[in-house]
Amino acid sequence: MSTRANINFRDDSGEEIHVYRHSDGYPSIIEPDIDKAISIGSGRWSGSEIGLFVSLFLAMHYSDWKEKRLPDYELTAGVHGDEDYLYTVEYDREKKQWIRRETQKGF
Repeated sequence: MSTRANINFRDDSGEEIHVYRHSDGYPSIIEPDIDKAISIGSGRWSGSEIGLFVSLFLAMHYSDWKEKRLPDYELTAGVHGDEDYLYTVEYDREKKQWIRRETQKGF
């Protein structure tokens, strides 16, 4: 059975973009992916540029698109309800950076 996950990206005005991963949604896999995007995007995009930040995150996981049929992550309309993990990434206005806030298991 797949370990599904959803990443909820939220800007400083409350706008949200959801990204879904169908399998291998464990924190040991997802959290380093999020942290890498935060590291690369640090200081480049503010909270109002959420689309650009999420585009960076998605682009980072299309690097082997010639060999794979599907990317690891995809845009989705929201939380499906059958995910094993929910990750939250928010723009912190005071720190002026994107932050991985929390990981919820079996929500």
